[in-house]
Amino acid sequence: MNPTPVQIRRSAPAKFIATNARGAEITIGRSGDGPDFSPVELLMAALGACSTLSADSVISRRLGDDAPIDMVVTAEKDVEADRLTSVQTVFDLDMSKLDEAGRAQLIKLVTKAVELTCTVSHSVEPGTPVQLTVA
Repeated sequence: MNPTPVQIRRSAPAKFIATNARGAEITIGRSGDGPDFSPVELLMAALGACSTLSADSVISRRLGDDAPIDMVVTAEKDVEADRLTSVQTVFDLDMSKLDEAGRAQLIKLVTKAVELTCTVSHSVEPGTPVQLTVA
């Protein structure tokens, strides 16, 4: 199934609003220019959101439906080439209720879920390595 279109509309100089077919909106601007997401931050958010959504059911089965799932996404940029050279996605999960074998199994399952089902990283990785860490 193809994704639904996203419309980008200018709202002010160097300010845009992205709207999906369901009516959700995100404001977009230049990095360092107000509270809006920059396009690179949106890419990073998309990678993080795709990873967390891909692993959500696996984590919920092991840690519970109310378990917090946090992720931080960072990136390295080659300023001269004007491109990201790497992206790091790091899950922060409270696995304290699991024994060592349970933690190892959850890390393996989360990694597998993301590697198999995250369309965003599948689209980005051929040109930019995306590194996944579960901690």
